Amino acid sequence: MVSLTFSKSIVDRLKKNMATALKLSNIRLYRLTQALLWFSECMGIKEIARLMGVCEKTIINWLKTFMHKGVGWLIGQHYQGRGRKSKLTKDQKNRLVELIKKGPEDNGFHCGIWNTAMIAELIWLKFEVRYNLNYLSSLMKKLGFSYQKARFVTDRQEEEKYELERKTWLEEKSVVLFGDEVSFAMWGSLARTWAPIGEQPTVKTSGIRKGLKMFGTIELEGGSFQYRESLAYEIKPKSLRLLKEAGLPQEFLAILKSLKNEKYPTQKLFMEAIYSIADNVLIESYKPMILQHAETSGRFNGESYVEFLTQLLAYYKGKIILIEDGAPHMKYFKTFEDLHDSVVQAFNTYMHDASKVICVMQKLREDFVVTA
Repeated sequence: MVSLTFSKSIVDRLKKNMATALKLSNIRLYRLTQALLWFSECMGIKEIARLMGVCEKTIINWLKTFMHKGVGWLIGQHYQGRGRKSKLTKDQKNRLVELIKKGPEDNGFHCGIWNTAMIAELIWLKFEVRYNLNYLSSLMKKLGFSYQKARFVTDRQEEEKYELERKTWLEEKSVVLFGDEVSFAMWGSLARTWAPIGEQPTVKTSGIRKGLKMFGTIELEGGSFQYRESLAYEIKPKSLRLLKEAGLPQEFLAILKSLKNEKYPTQKLFMEAIYSIADNVLIESYKPMILQHAETSGRFNGESYVEFLTQLLAYYKGKIILIEDGAPHMKYFKTFEDLHDSVVQAFNTYMHDASKVICVMQKLREDFVVTA
């Protein structure tokens, strides 16, 4: 049992700390002081613990700390939980708010959106105060900011000129396309599903790290669908074996071996490499065969995207407004050929049945006031 007697001066100081706790809304200081005052009034540790909602050991630890450190320990609790003293003054914070509202470009940055690293640099440049990036998010919230997605607005200077150009654009009947690029992975993708508690569901996978990459667009008004597979080309040992079995002349195989394991991001670059080392007549005779066995999954890059845009420009006449978006995919395919055939079959269905596309685009068509 802890035995402790409080003098009148100690009790008076405790009551003063109680008043301070109430003024600062410091709950921890209030609880500590109240527990000590109850103990000074001869209330038992067990009863104090019950009223405080803590275990008796906690009350005993409070008493031991108070015996060791005295009232000074409580004074140290005045600002506990209220965070460290701000590095910026009130006027500096108000100035910072105005600077942030003006945007990064008005503050000498080349980017149109803020991030914490840029704000930290801004604070250092303007106020010579350094902030940890992990703390800046808290500071921004206290200043009334939130981290949110930006939206585009026109940078037009003259409203009348803008309206005139917009009217001209509508009269020219520009094509509005919604586009996306998607990768259909052989190994699939995991997602949540309903399953018995304690039994984790499983999804089959071939374990092959190979994927089919596609670009695609849907036209808003008519529902026409265009797509293009992102392909690369590479002469692999398997390619040479298949070409040999398909009857490619031995001398031509020997020439192609010099390109073995060289990957080309587009068909154009691949054929240019072949034309630079082989006879044109010979190449034209076996071109379809070579392309068939050299095809491999490509990447989403500048070259493949330009090829898709070229396809769109050749198909649609006039101006094109292309809006990009995304969508998920989840299905198991045993072989890459199965994946390829499934995607192409689905895309061909949309290409030959515009009603399916129009159904998918119904909400957007209503928003744009497009009628059938």
